Amino acid sequence: MMMIVIKVSEVPNSKEGLRDRVRRAWRISLDRLYNQEELMAVYKGEILEVYKVLSYGRDQIEEKRVAFELEEIPSELKGKKISYKTANPCTIVDVENLEFV
Repeated sequence: MMMIVIKVSEVPNSKEGLRDRVRRAWRISLDRLYNQEELMAVYKGEILEVYKVLSYGRDQIEEKRVAFELEEIPSELKGKKISYKTANPCTIVDVENLEFV
């Protein structure tokens, strides 16, 4: 299963703050997002939250970026640690290929 990964550099102090942080202003091709249904928020390798992608499109504030409409969903991935070395903060990964630590 493929999933969007958003790496955040700091953790907001609420669930709403985290969702607001990961939902907008990402540099990724809209074409690559086709059929992507889930997104995980990751901080220093820890999966903080998993969301269902309700929709996505051009960010209204930063037009060369992408924004998501997200809904929190239960997931067994939440709280797990992964080794995911990439400099890009917004990528797509095959969950079956993730290295859990």
